[in-house]
Amino acid sequence: MTRKRKIQVITLTAAVILILGGTTASGYLLAAKYRTNLEYSYRRALSDLGDYVSGMETTLNKAVYANTAPQQNGIAARLMRDSSGAKAALSALPLKGDEFDNMSKFIAQVGDFSTALCNKVSSGGKISTDEFKTIRGLGEYAKNLEQGLSDVQQEFSDGTVRIGETESLVKNMKSTQPVFSDRMETVAKDFENYPKLIYDGPFSDHIGQKTPKLTEGKAEVKQGNAQNTAAQFLGVKESGLKHAGDTGGGLPTYNFTSGDIWISVTKKAGFPVKLTDPRQIGEAKLGYQDALQKSKEFLNAHNLPDMKESYYVIHDGKCTINYAYTKDGVIYYPDLIKVSVALDNGGIVDFDATGYVMNHIDRKKPAVKLTQAEAQKSVSPYLTVKKGELAVIPTPGLTEVTCYEFLCESKVEKNQQVLVYINAATGYEQDILILLFSDNGVLTK
Repeated sequence: MTRKRKIQVITLTAAVILILGGTTASGYLLAAKYRTNLEYSYRRALSDLGDYVSGMETTLNKAVYANTAPQQNGIAARLMRDSSGAKAALSALPLKGDEFDNMSKFIAQVGDFSTALCNKVSSGGKISTDEFKTIRGLGEYAKNLEQGLSDVQQEFSDGTVRIGETESLVKNMKSTQPVFSDRMETVAKDFENYPKLIYDGPFSDHIGQKTPKLTEGKAEVKQGNAQNTAAQFLGVKESGLKHAGDTGGGLPTYNFTSGDIWISVTKKAGFPVKLTDPRQIGEAKLGYQDALQKSKEFLNAHNLPDMKESYYVIHDGKCTINYAYTKDGVIYYPDLIKVSVALDNGGIVDFDATGYVMNHIDRKKPAVKLTQAEAQKSVSPYLTVKKGELAVIPTPGLTEVTCYEFLCESKVEKNQQVLVYINAATGYEQDILILLFSDNGVLTK
């Protein structure tokens, strides 16, 4: 073999090796990319499944206390939506075999059962005692399933679980779940032929999605005047503030800074709408009652005396309290102000009056068709009413509705408190909220 020929052979061999090596490397990269994308899709599906099951658990908990047709229909519709979403998420996970029949059966039958109840109520029927027991059973199962999925998600998020281990994890979770009764399927099939319900969505406050009422028709103030208002609100010299630009949109504001503190003042009427102090909060020395006192003093000092505290949460060293405007014994929940008090020294670190600015007007006591006693007849027999008062709450249609707010105790769940809102004109339930109590506050779901 000539020298030239040897060089050609060596060159060709090297080229083949490089090509094969490159192909192998490319294959590994593609495999790694595929594996990463697959893991992401599993994580997303698992997260979605957990969210849908959590929604089912909350709705089933409320369903026991729904006592009028519109609320029962709305609850059934939410269950159908969450059941459908959970089915789609479950089908995206790498689960095989009949070990998961119990889980998929539960999700499917929540949808079937809720459809049955919805159709029954729509046709003028009422939910029976046995069906209420079924709802409670479904709620307990959803609670266990939600906890199991939460545990699996935690193991995914901290990186201790790989893609191929998903199936074994869910198999282990299955052993903690109660056996689902076939009785649910029989109940649902009794109503298969009723027409479907048209559902228009859940209750929402839609803060920020309409024209601000507090400043409507008011003149626009100059930037200098707004800066003076901001300085007085903060208790600093006007010269200590810097103009930090303007915000447009549905609620136009002038924005100012004082060191790290940010404050916004509406362009119309010059009303301080937001304040944020991002300082590092030290060790907590105060509790909720101290924060409540400090926040009330703050509101009174800024000519906002007619505000009633509702829910609060303690987080990151501060206590955030929700306040709603009150007048003539009526609570106006759309007129919302949030105040956050630092628990190291009682200073105000957050103030948000967006809801108040968007919704507050000169309120006149609303006319009602029903007395409180008449409205209370619509409260579920599974609840004991402890207190009732008139309240105005927001609706999904960007309007407001007058209701009687009843604070109740559950007869079926120990230590559970529930807020029921009965429409003061129709006597139907407008909303149901379950109170959540902890050392860190009182919230609702």
